[in-house]
Amino acid sequence: MPDDTEKDLLKKIQATLEDTKGLLLVLNQDKLDEMKKKLLKAGSIESQVYELCDGRNTAQAIATKIQKSPDYASAVIGNLRRKGLVKTVDSGGFTSRFSE
Repeated sequence: MPDDTEKDLLKKIQATLEDTKGLLLVLNQDKLDEMKKKLLKAGSIESQVYELCDGRNTAQAIATKIQKSPDYASAVIGNLRRKGLVKTVDSGGFTSRFSE
């Protein structure tokens, strides 16, 4: 178990990494948008699920909104995760786009 000094250092490292990620996202937004267009067909279920991965929706909420089973929604989210487009946030299973 890390002591308080180690925890503080880890928090600083995490903050630096998050800042770096944010900067990289801003600097590469045009490339990210281009890649998303290649990976997500307009109007597809994947595209709809991607838009619902906003950090506020759970897989269950997404399933309800796209009128599919939770297993189906989870499978689509899994595909998006493998493509590197979304991540699952640990607290409560919420999903979020990497571009946010």
